[in-house]
Amino acid sequence: MGIVNVIPVSSGTVSLIIGVFERFINSIKSLNLKAFKLLFKGEFSEFAKHTDIKFLLTLILGIMAGMILTAISLKAIFKQYEVYAYAFFIGLIIASVVYVFGMIGKKTPKMMILMFVAIALSFYLSIKSNPYPSNSFLYLILCGIVGSLGMIVPGISGSHLMMVMGNYEFIVTQALPAITKMSTFGQGFMVLLPFAIGAVISIISISYLLSWLMKEYRNETLSVLSGFMIGSLPVVYPWKEVMPGMYDYTFHLPPMTSEFVLALIMAVVGAALVLVLSHLSKKKEERLKRRAMRKAKRQLTINNY
Repeated sequence: MGIVNVIPVSSGTVSLIIGVFERFINSIKSLNLKAFKLLFKGEFSEFAKHTDIKFLLTLILGIMAGMILTAISLKAIFKQYEVYAYAFFIGLIIASVVYVFGMIGKKTPKMMILMFVAIALSFYLSIKSNPYPSNSFLYLILCGIVGSLGMIVPGISGSHLMMVMGNYEFIVTQALPAITKMSTFGQGFMVLLPFAIGAVISIISISYLLSWLMKEYRNETLSVLSGFMIGSLPVVYPWKEVMPGMYDYTFHLPPMTSEFVLALIMAVVGAALVLVLSHLSKKKEERLKRRAMRKAKRQLTINNY
Protein backbone atom coordinates (compact mmCIF):
# COMPACT_ATOMS: atom_id res chain seq x y z
CA MET A 1 0.00 0.00 0.00
CA GLY A 2 2.87 2.39 0.78
CA ILE A 3 4.61 1.72 -2.53
CA VAL A 4 1.56 2.46 -4.66
CA ASN A 5 0.58 5.41 -2.47
CA VAL A 6 3.37 7.54 -3.98
CA ILE A 7 2.73 6.54 -7.59
CA PRO A 8 -0.43 7.16 -9.66
CA VAL A 9 -2.24 4.06 -8.36
CA SER A 10 -4.70 3.85 -5.47
CA SER A 11 -3.43 2.05 -2.36
CA GLY A 12 -7.11 1.69 -1.47
CA THR A 13 -7.31 -0.66 -4.46
CA VAL A 14 -4.51 -2.77 -3.01
CA SER A 15 -6.20 -2.90 0.40
CA LEU A 16 -9.38 -4.13 -1.29
CA ILE A 17 -7.52 -6.81 -3.26
CA ILE A 18 -5.62 -8.22 -0.28
CA GLY A 19 -8.74 -8.24 1.87
CA VAL A 20 -7.92 -5.59 4.50
CA PHE A 21 -10.05 -2.73 3.16
CA GLU A 22 -13.02 -3.02 5.54
CA ARG A 23 -10.82 -3.93 8.52
CA PHE A 24 -8.64 -0.89 7.79
CA ILE A 25 -11.49 1.62 7.63
CA ASN A 26 -13.24 0.08 10.65
CA SER A 27 -10.02 0.25 12.66
CA ILE A 28 -9.57 3.93 11.81
CA LYS A 29 -13.26 4.59 12.53
CA SER A 30 -12.83 3.07 16.00
CA LEU A 31 -10.37 5.82 16.98
CA ASN A 32 -13.24 7.71 18.58
CA LEU A 33 -14.07 9.29 21.93
CA LYS A 34 -14.69 5.89 23.52
CA ALA A 35 -11.20 4.73 22.45
CA PHE A 36 -9.48 7.75 23.97
CA LYS A 37 -11.48 7.38 27.21
CA LEU A 38 -10.19 3.80 27.50
CA LEU A 39 -6.67 5.03 26.82
CA PHE A 40 -6.78 7.79 29.43
CA LYS A 41 -8.24 5.39 32.01
CA GLY A 42 -5.26 3.09 31.47
CA GLU A 43 -7.40 0.27 30.08
CA PHE A 44 -4.82 -0.54 27.41
CA SER A 45 -6.00 -4.06 26.58
CA GLU A 46 -9.56 -2.83 26.03
CA PHE A 47 -8.23 0.08 23.95
CA ALA A 48 -6.19 -2.33 21.80
CA LYS A 49 -9.20 -4.62 21.32
CA HIS A 50 -11.59 -1.75 20.53
CA THR A 51 -9.30 -0.15 17.93
CA ASP A 52 -7.59 -3.28 16.51
CA ILE A 53 -4.46 -1.24 17.20
CA LYS A 54 -1.90 -4.00 16.54
CA PHE A 55 -3.23 -4.44 13.00
CA LEU A 56 -3.49 -0.68 12.41
CA LEU A 57 0.03 0.14 13.66
CA THR A 58 1.55 -2.73 11.67
CA LEU A 59 -0.20 -1.55 8.52
CA ILE A 60 0.78 2.10 9.06
CA LEU A 61 4.42 1.11 9.69
CA GLY A 62 4.47 -0.83 6.42
CA ILE A 63 2.79 2.04 4.54
CA MET A 64 5.33 4.59 5.83
CA ALA A 65 8.28 2.32 5.01
CA GLY A 66 6.94 1.68 1.51
CA MET A 67 6.30 5.38 0.89
CA ILE A 68 9.78 6.51 1.98
CA LEU A 69 11.66 3.75 0.15
CA THR A 70 9.64 4.29 -3.03
CA ALA A 71 10.00 8.08 -2.88
CA ILE A 72 13.79 7.70 -2.68
CA SER A 73 14.02 5.36 -5.68
CA LEU A 74 11.00 6.62 -7.66
CA LYS A 75 12.81 8.96 -10.05
CA ALA A 76 15.43 6.38 -11.03
CA ILE A 77 12.89 3.62 -11.60
CA PHE A 78 10.53 5.71 -13.70
CA LYS A 79 13.37 7.24 -15.69
CA GLN A 80 14.60 3.82 -16.82
CA TYR A 81 11.42 1.70 -16.84
CA GLU A 82 8.50 4.14 -17.12
CA VAL A 83 6.61 2.30 -19.87
CA TYR A 84 6.96 -1.10 -18.18
CA ALA A 85 6.00 0.27 -14.74
CA TYR A 86 2.87 1.92 -16.10
CA ALA A 87 1.95 -1.19 -18.10
CA PHE A 88 2.25 -3.22 -14.89
CA PHE A 89 -0.17 -0.83 -13.18
CA ILE A 90 -2.62 -1.06 -16.10
CA GLY A 91 -2.76 -4.84 -15.65
CA LEU A 92 -3.15 -4.42 -11.91
CA ILE A 93 -6.02 -1.94 -12.26
CA ILE A 94 -7.93 -3.92 -14.93
CA ALA A 95 -7.72 -7.13 -12.90
CA SER A 96 -8.73 -5.16 -9.78
CA VAL A 97 -11.85 -3.90 -11.55
CA VAL A 98 -12.80 -7.45 -12.53
CA TYR A 99 -12.19 -8.60 -8.95
CA VAL A 100 -14.17 -5.80 -7.29
CA PHE A 101 -17.01 -6.00 -9.85
CA GLY A 102 -17.23 -9.72 -9.09
CA MET A 103 -17.86 -8.88 -5.42
CA ILE A 104 -21.11 -7.13 -6.39
CA GLY A 105 -24.25 -9.24 -6.10
CA LYS A 106 -27.01 -8.55 -8.58
CA LYS A 107 -25.97 -6.01 -11.24
CA THR A 108 -28.93 -3.66 -11.54
CA PRO A 109 -29.32 -0.67 -13.93
CA LYS A 110 -28.89 1.63 -10.91
CA MET A 111 -25.48 0.16 -10.18
CA MET A 112 -24.39 0.44 -13.80
CA ILE A 113 -25.41 4.12 -13.85
CA LEU A 114 -23.45 4.76 -10.64
CA MET A 115 -20.43 3.04 -12.16
CA PHE A 116 -20.54 5.12 -15.36
CA VAL A 117 -20.91 8.37 -13.39
CA ALA A 118 -17.85 7.35 -11.33
CA ILE A 119 -15.94 6.53 -14.54
CA ALA A 120 -16.71 9.99 -15.95
CA LEU A 121 -15.65 11.78 -12.74
CA SER A 122 -12.47 9.74 -12.34
CA PHE A 123 -11.58 10.18 -16.02
CA TYR A 124 -12.03 13.95 -15.72
CA LEU A 125 -9.72 14.08 -12.70
CA SER A 126 -7.25 11.84 -14.53
CA ILE A 127 -6.67 14.25 -17.41
CA LYS A 128 -6.81 17.53 -15.50
CA SER A 129 -3.67 19.10 -14.11
CA ASN A 130 -2.46 22.21 -12.33
CA PRO A 131 1.28 22.75 -12.88
CA TYR A 132 1.75 25.39 -10.15
CA PRO A 133 3.08 24.15 -6.77
CA SER A 134 2.54 25.98 -3.48
CA ASN A 135 4.21 25.66 -0.07
CA SER A 136 1.44 27.52 1.79
CA PHE A 137 0.67 25.86 5.16
CA LEU A 138 -3.10 25.80 4.50
CA TYR A 139 -2.63 24.57 0.93
CA LEU A 140 -0.40 21.74 2.18
CA ILE A 141 -3.15 20.77 4.65
CA LEU A 142 -5.58 20.72 1.70
CA CYS A 143 -3.13 18.53 -0.24
CA GLY A 144 -3.08 16.13 2.72
CA ILE A 145 -6.88 16.02 2.80
CA VAL A 146 -7.12 15.36 -0.94
CA GLY A 147 -4.00 13.22 -1.37
CA SER A 148 -4.91 10.78 1.41
CA LEU A 149 -8.14 9.83 -0.37
CA GLY A 150 -6.14 7.33 -2.41
CA MET A 151 -5.12 5.53 0.77
CA ILE A 152 -8.76 4.91 1.68
CA VAL A 153 -10.84 5.02 -1.52
CA PRO A 154 -10.09 2.29 -4.09
CA GLY A 155 -9.69 3.69 -7.61
CA ILE A 156 -8.82 7.21 -6.46
CA SER A 157 -5.12 7.97 -6.90
CA GLY A 158 -4.01 10.34 -4.17
CA SER A 159 -0.70 10.92 -5.96
CA HIS A 160 -2.46 11.95 -9.14
CA LEU A 161 -4.78 14.28 -7.25
CA MET A 162 -1.64 15.91 -5.85
CA MET A 163 -0.39 16.21 -9.43
CA VAL A 164 -3.67 17.95 -10.24
CA MET A 165 -2.99 20.33 -7.34
CA GLY A 166 0.59 20.89 -8.51
CA ASN A 167 2.34 19.65 -5.34
CA TYR A 168 3.20 16.02 -6.20
CA GLU A 169 6.92 16.49 -6.84
CA PHE A 170 7.24 19.01 -4.00
CA ILE A 171 5.85 16.51 -1.46
CA VAL A 172 6.76 13.06 -2.84
CA THR A 173 10.11 13.50 -4.58
CA GLN A 174 11.47 16.34 -2.43
CA ALA A 175 9.97 16.40 1.10
CA LEU A 176 9.74 12.63 1.68
CA PRO A 177 13.40 11.91 0.76
CA ALA A 178 14.45 15.04 2.71
CA ILE A 179 13.33 13.61 6.07
CA THR A 180 15.71 10.66 5.65
CA LYS A 181 18.75 12.98 6.01
CA MET A 182 19.68 14.94 9.12
CA SER A 183 20.81 17.94 7.08
CA THR A 184 17.44 18.35 5.36
CA PHE A 185 15.12 16.78 7.97
CA GLY A 186 13.76 20.15 9.15
CA GLN A 187 12.85 21.28 5.64
CA GLY A 188 11.07 18.03 4.86
CA PHE A 189 9.30 18.01 8.24
CA MET A 190 7.88 21.53 7.76
CA VAL A 191 6.31 20.40 4.48
CA LEU A 192 5.07 17.02 5.71
CA LEU A 193 3.62 18.29 9.02
CA PRO A 194 0.68 20.24 7.49
CA PHE A 195 0.26 17.48 4.90
CA ALA A 196 0.00 14.89 7.72
CA ILE A 197 -2.54 17.06 9.59
CA GLY A 198 -4.75 17.15 6.48
CA ALA A 199 -4.27 13.42 5.89
CA VAL A 200 -5.37 12.50 9.43
CA ILE A 201 -8.48 14.71 9.14
CA SER A 202 -9.36 13.16 5.78
CA ILE A 203 -8.65 9.51 6.65
CA ILE A 204 -10.73 9.55 9.84
CA SER A 205 -13.72 11.37 8.31
CA ILE A 206 -13.70 9.33 5.08
CA SER A 207 -13.35 6.05 7.00
CA TYR A 208 -16.62 6.82 8.84
CA LEU A 209 -18.37 7.51 5.55
CA LEU A 210 -17.00 4.42 3.79
CA SER A 211 -17.72 2.14 6.73
CA TRP A 212 -21.34 3.30 6.71
CA LEU A 213 -21.63 3.00 2.93
CA MET A 214 -20.13 -0.53 2.89
CA LYS A 215 -22.60 -1.55 5.59
CA GLU A 216 -25.75 0.07 4.19
CA TYR A 217 -25.05 0.25 0.41
CA ARG A 218 -22.35 -2.32 -0.22
CA ASN A 219 -23.13 -3.18 -3.85
CA GLU A 220 -23.70 0.46 -4.84
CA THR A 221 -20.42 1.46 -3.17
CA LEU A 222 -18.51 -1.30 -4.95
CA SER A 223 -20.06 -0.18 -8.26
CA VAL A 224 -18.79 3.37 -7.70
CA LEU A 225 -15.33 2.11 -6.67
CA SER A 226 -15.17 -0.02 -9.83
CA GLY A 227 -15.97 3.07 -11.89
CA PHE A 228 -13.28 5.10 -10.12
CA MET A 229 -10.70 2.45 -10.99
CA ILE A 230 -11.70 2.27 -14.67
CA GLY A 231 -11.64 6.06 -14.98
CA SER A 232 -8.14 6.24 -13.49
CA LEU A 233 -6.58 4.29 -16.40
CA PRO A 234 -5.49 7.43 -18.36
CA VAL A 235 -3.14 8.27 -15.47
CA VAL A 236 -1.09 5.12 -16.05
CA TYR A 237 -1.33 4.95 -19.84
CA PRO A 238 2.37 4.98 -20.89
CA TRP A 239 2.11 6.40 -24.40
CA LYS A 240 1.18 9.99 -23.69
CA GLU A 241 2.90 13.36 -23.75
CA VAL A 242 2.62 16.19 -21.27
CA MET A 243 1.24 19.35 -22.86
CA PRO A 244 0.86 22.87 -21.42
CA GLY A 245 -2.53 23.91 -20.09
CA MET A 246 -5.16 22.46 -17.79
CA TYR A 247 -5.67 19.34 -19.93
CA ASP A 248 -2.10 18.28 -20.10
CA TYR A 249 -2.00 14.91 -21.89
CA THR A 250 -2.04 13.97 -25.55
CA PHE A 251 -2.42 10.22 -26.08
CA HIS A 252 -0.82 8.05 -28.81
CA LEU A 253 -1.28 4.47 -29.94
CA PRO A 254 1.61 2.26 -28.78
CA PRO A 255 4.35 1.55 -31.33
CA MET A 256 4.47 -2.08 -32.45
CA THR A 257 7.98 -2.78 -31.13
CA SER A 258 9.67 -5.10 -28.65
CA GLU A 259 8.96 -2.47 -26.00
CA PHE A 260 5.23 -2.93 -26.57
CA VAL A 261 5.56 -6.73 -26.24
CA LEU A 262 7.44 -6.36 -22.96
CA ALA A 263 4.84 -3.86 -21.77
CA LEU A 264 2.08 -6.39 -22.51
CA ILE A 265 3.98 -9.00 -20.50
CA MET A 266 4.27 -6.58 -17.58
CA ALA A 267 0.51 -5.88 -17.78
CA VAL A 268 -0.14 -9.63 -17.61
CA VAL A 269 2.21 -9.89 -14.62
CA GLY A 270 0.30 -7.07 -12.88
CA ALA A 271 -3.04 -8.79 -13.53
CA ALA A 272 -1.65 -12.14 -12.35
CA LEU A 273 -0.43 -10.54 -9.14
CA VAL A 274 -3.96 -9.33 -8.38
CA LEU A 275 -5.35 -12.82 -9.01
CA VAL A 276 -2.73 -14.40 -6.74
CA LEU A 277 -3.29 -11.87 -3.96
CA SER A 278 -7.07 -12.20 -4.16
CA HIS A 279 -6.78 -16.02 -4.11
CA LEU A 280 -4.51 -15.93 -1.05
CA SER A 281 -6.84 -13.44 0.62
CA LYS A 282 -9.87 -15.69 0.08
CA LYS A 283 -7.97 -18.71 1.42
CA LYS A 284 -6.97 -16.77 4.52
CA GLU A 285 -10.54 -15.57 5.03
CA GLU A 286 -11.82 -19.15 4.76
CA ARG A 287 -9.22 -20.32 7.32
CA LEU A 288 -10.25 -17.57 9.74
CA LYS A 289 -13.93 -18.48 9.35
CA ARG A 290 -13.19 -22.18 10.02
CA ARG A 291 -11.11 -21.22 13.05
CA ALA A 292 -13.93 -19.03 14.38
CA MET A 293 -16.46 -21.82 13.86
CA ARG A 294 -14.26 -24.33 15.72
CA LYS A 295 -13.82 -21.85 18.58
CA ALA A 296 -17.59 -21.29 18.75
CA LYS A 297 -18.22 -25.05 18.82
CA ARG A 298 -15.69 -25.54 21.64
CA GLN A 299 -17.30 -22.74 23.64
CA LEU A 300 -20.75 -24.25 23.07
CA THR A 301 -19.50 -27.66 24.24
CA ILE A 302 -17.99 -26.12 27.38
CA ASN A 303 -21.21 -24.22 28.13
CA ASN A 304 -23.33 -27.34 27.64
CA TYR A 305 -20.99 -29.36 29.85
